[in-house]
Amino acid sequence: MRKLTAALLALLLLAGCAPGDGPAGGEIRRRALTIALDETWTAAAELTYPAGGDGPWPAVILFHGSGPMDMDATNVDAGGRVVSANFRLLAERLARSGYVVLRFHKRGVRRPGDYDLEQAYRATTNQLIADAGRVIAAAREQPEVDGGRIYLYGWSQGAQVAAHAALADRGVAGVILQGPPTGGWAETLRYQHLELGLRLLAEVDADGDGKLSAREWMDVPPGPAALMGSFYVWAPDSTPWASKMRADTDRDGDGLIDLEAELRPAIEALIANPAVNPMMDPANEPAESLAEIAPRLGRPVLILHGEHDGFVPVSDGEAIAAAAPETATLRRLPGLGHALSPTADPARDEFGPMDEAAIAALLEWLQAQAAAW
Repeated sequence: MRKLTAALLALLLLAGCAPGDGPAGGEIRRRALTIALDETWTAAAELTYPAGGDGPWPAVILFHGSGPMDMDATNVDAGGRVVSANFRLLAERLARSGYVVLRFHKRGVRRPGDYDLEQAYRATTNQLIADAGRVIAAAREQPEVDGGRIYLYGWSQGAQVAAHAALADRGVAGVILQGPPTGGWAETLRYQHLELGLRLLAEVDADGDGKLSAREWMDVPPGPAALMGSFYVWAPDSTPWASKMRADTDRDGDGLIDLEAELRPAIEALIANPAVNPMMDPANEPAESLAEIAPRLGRPVLILHGEHDGFVPVSDGEAIAAAAPETATLRRLPGLGHALSPTADPARDEFGPMDEAAIAALLEWLQAQAAAW
């Protein structure tokens, strides 16, 4: 089980957690701090807040998506080029608009490029919800933070973390959910791998034989299909220099993955039993989905969901909004993907810089909360 998880973590470390120094910007201030999540892990963190005045200001705490992500939510391409650092972008934009933002390295991340994989294995959704309580408590201790106006912003897995943390903490003023999943791992994998992934892989199949060679797998573009290699294709001892396919997927040993005869059954087996990967074990997930707890939050909820989200279908955001019509506001954002960046095809959903339309929708909602305060 740990072999599959190790392969997935290794890919995520490469794809989403490399260092990046976003623009320093002006008209804002920063202050570094540390937060003890428990006796085994202390996370580096940063407050970003307006340049003028002494506060306190309403606060937004940012919670990461899946994988060992740094406080900036840095995403790099295969060549190591920084593609986006959306949490840094959000922190700077919100600070210029009168908010203090707290972001932090996720459990298992010492600094960009330096990871503790044992702690990363512990970073299940339930563990991250427990961590969130410590982060919220630390935010309330900061003189820049208005403790009565703390909003939790969660992206993807972080949406689960933020909502469950708010359910446990009645002092949280509201919740923002970006690309929130509510259907469970099985439905998420069904969408990513069966609905989108197999279709894209058929397009990558240059010779049209219904099979992908190691070379063709290398040509899979960024997006949900790119992660499929770590799930189903590459053996634990495979390297970029000496690729080796998993024998339980390449069952005939021909060095090719037949999309229908070999890959589809492997996907369906994982969907039927996601617990074969401990990061997906239902025991490590909250007992209730976001749609189930949304009516009990009893506070304003903003759902930001790109209509071209290739990782969580927009129907998940719709289900959460429908479950809490009196408190939840759904903003469907045309042409945007999981990172709320421009995305033409959900199957090619890259985590680019967040689009201005998404930031404007967030600020509009936050300002409406301030007006109603």
